[in-house]
Amino acid sequence: MKKFNLFYASMAVVGLLLFVAFRPDFHKELSFYGFAESRATEINYNYAVVVEKILVKPGEEVQAGQVLMELSRRKSKETLEDQSFRIAQLKAEESLWVHKLENEIEELKMDRQVRLADIDRKIERTQKELAYKKSLFGGLQSIEPAEPTYVPLEDALASYQQEKLDLNQLYTLKIEGLKDEIALGKSPYSEEIKRYLAEQQFDESQKVIPILVKAPADGLIGNITCKEEEHIPAYSTLLSFYEPHSGIIKGYVHEDLTLEVEIGQTYLVSSLKDEKVSYPGKVIGLGSRIVEIPSRLRKIEALKAYGREVLIEISKDNSFLQKEKVGITYCSENSPQKP
Repeated sequence: MKKFNLFYASMAVVGLLLFVAFRPDFHKELSFYGFAESRATEINYNYAVVVEKILVKPGEEVQAGQVLMELSRRKSKETLEDQSFRIAQLKAEESLWVHKLENEIEELKMDRQVRLADIDRKIERTQKELAYKKSLFGGLQSIEPAEPTYVPLEDALASYQQEKLDLNQLYTLKIEGLKDEIALGKSPYSEEIKRYLAEQQFDESQKVIPILVKAPADGLIGNITCKEEEHIPAYSTLLSFYEPHSGIIKGYVHEDLTLEVEIGQTYLVSSLKDEKVSYPGKVIGLGSRIVEIPSRLRKIEALKAYGREVLIEISKDNSFLQKEKVGITYCSENSPQKP
């Protein structure tokens, strides 16, 4: 006669118990676990600040508008010095620009003088040639000469004189234009200098700006991640703020029961510490995929289970603590109709 194997018998019993624990029973009332979702608000600023005073401590209840911290925003000395350096640099570049224009003016004057002198020489040469020809004609008395013509020389002389006038006017306009540009401050650096001066003046007037951090609503102080007299970089969290009681319950229904849950259904959310405390709520959201159920929300914590996330909205006027584990039971009178 074969001996009875206790190991296989015990394994059979455990398997039966697991089957009973996880077998979906559509005839029983649908229930699962969840927790009061915590909605934290992280308070930070998009610029660097200095913590002057911390007026609250973690876990403290605060009222809307209550001052939580006193901060200050300070312009760094390096920023102000950089502005001064940039202004001095731009002014130096502007001075070089003015000097360059002044050199251009002098070059134009010299060029005008050279070109006008060249035209004067041409005029003088033409005048001498014209006078010489006229003198030759005046000395002829033995014969009756033909009427002399001096038109080409006279035309050339007139052309040189007009060229001299036009050239002098052109150079005068260029020189006066450069002088006006300097006098009116049309420097390409002037607007940038004005902008830096305005920024510098503004920053000087706001070297230290006091800031009061106030509670956005009634709630609880979470973590405080700074200390007094500490310089906090931009976008770094100063503290976290929680609503006193969450109005959202997050639960996980087993994957075999996901079709039993629908948006708009009514559930009873109950405290696991005090069965007298319960609140009605409605399903306002369902997860889009199957995920692993957190261990604290499983019926047997040591065994992995999978399900769908369910969000249930209850009144914010509840006594659940943040992250408190709760029981979620479907109200049978609103049970969905099966086809």
